[in-house]
Amino acid sequence: MNAADAGALAGAFGLMNLFARSHGGITSDFLFKYFGFRGRIWAQFSALFFEAIFLFGFGSVDSQLVFHLPVLLADCGFDHRRKGTPVVTMQWSHQFPR
Repeated sequence: MNAADAGALAGAFGLMNLFARSHGGITSDFLFKYFGFRGRIWAQFSALFFEAIFLFGFGSVDSQLVFHLPVLLADCGFDHRRKGTPVVTMQWSHQFPR
């Protein structure tokens, strides 16, 4: 991989930090509005589930770079989305009895 392609890939990964984490929090807030705390749990579960699907897909791709990059970027997008969902969930966890 040449330096220009590597830089574009690194830039895409950095942009995912900005947008995917906030999208995870927005999705969690949206589902909380309609389903309560269970909606937040479902938001985190769905992001984790699709992250696992794309990770298995990434593992099964042959050595063709054309398929590696989109699957890897989709996996990283769901990974960052999953990291954005528990931020709001942890604020509510103190209200439940232990």
